[in-house]
Amino acid sequence: MKIVHTADWHLGKILNGKSLLEDQEYILKQFIEEMKEEQPEVIVIAGDLYDTSYPNKDAVKLLEQTIAELNLELNIPLIITNGNHDGKARLNYGAEWFSKSNLHIRTSLEDINNPIIINGVNFYTLPFATLAEIKDFLNDDEIQTYQQGITQLLNIITENLNSNEINILIGHLTVQGGIRSDSEREITIGTVEEVNERHFDNFDRVLLGHLHHPFSINSEYIHYSGSLLQYSFSEVNQSKGYRIINIEDNEVKGYFKKLEPKRELEIVTGDYEDVVQERLLVKNKDNYMQFRLSHMSHVTDPMSILKNIFPNTLSLINNEMNEQFNQFDVDNTMHQKSDFEIINEFYRYVTDQSLSDNQSKMITNVLEEIDKGEY
Repeated sequence: MKIVHTADWHLGKILNGKSLLEDQEYILKQFIEEMKEEQPEVIVIAGDLYDTSYPNKDAVKLLEQTIAELNLELNIPLIITNGNHDGKARLNYGAEWFSKSNLHIRTSLEDINNPIIINGVNFYTLPFATLAEIKDFLNDDEIQTYQQGITQLLNIITENLNSNEINILIGHLTVQGGIRSDSEREITIGTVEEVNERHFDNFDRVLLGHLHHPFSINSEYIHYSGSLLQYSFSEVNQSKGYRIINIEDNEVKGYFKKLEPKRELEIVTGDYEDVVQERLLVKNKDNYMQFRLSHMSHVTDPMSILKNIFPNTLSLINNEMNEQFNQFDVDNTMHQKSDFEIINEFYRYVTDQSLSDNQSKMITNVLEEIDKGEY
């Protein structure tokens, strides 16, 4: 059996004011052509198909066209779960009807113990849910951490696993030690979201979404497909593509296949004059560029000048000013902290005071609304 594992399409993504829909359409057409060659028995999409809970009509149209071609034209069964960026109601619309054509959309925790069986392989789905939703589903207010909640859900699934069969888990979460990037929104607010690898050892394979690096974790049986495209400048030089999982004689093997984007993200560091005189080599002038430049204090509008030469310039950082801002020390664990913790630390740095209870509540409410895609 051949399984294709993909995730984190983030359709409708806007990076620094630039819509990436054209690039997403390009890469999905390439993905469809690859599927014509691969002829998999099933495609797994492990969450974050959209970038927001309320995607625009062009993003919805692109997803519908892609799914229709894969499922209806190529007759490939699909299993889709939601991620933390997806709106469950929108993604789940028509799921019962679509299942008749082997398009299985799972967004409810009610289905975690109900596997989708394809060619004798059991596919268990663990859709994304907030800590509050997990506590409500389990009717357990004593759960304090995301790991505790996920562990209880996994216990429910594994109670009835048949170890003589192939059991695959599909989910959208962070495994402890995974490599993160700047484009991954925090799953939870006010709690550690990572889950230890050992809680998944009853499964033959775990196919995950959320972390955008395709080699986020070094594991024999837990895999991230990575995002479909580079979605932040922290992902520069990361390969993007999909995973192939082959099952033969109860032996499971897999590998990663790279896709070639229309444009990459590129960072250029150097002197302003060297860049505008094109004395610095770049990979591709049409790439999405971030410039980190020195000696441009004399220039009135450097961004406009750069865009005349490099039309897809998205970001400009003044290296000299950046060095001044570095007086605010960012410790090595900053990437492990929640948005709220970072805001609180910055406020304390500026004012020498901690956030009040009222300020904390207001910021938490805003972060939750952002998480739902309401901003």
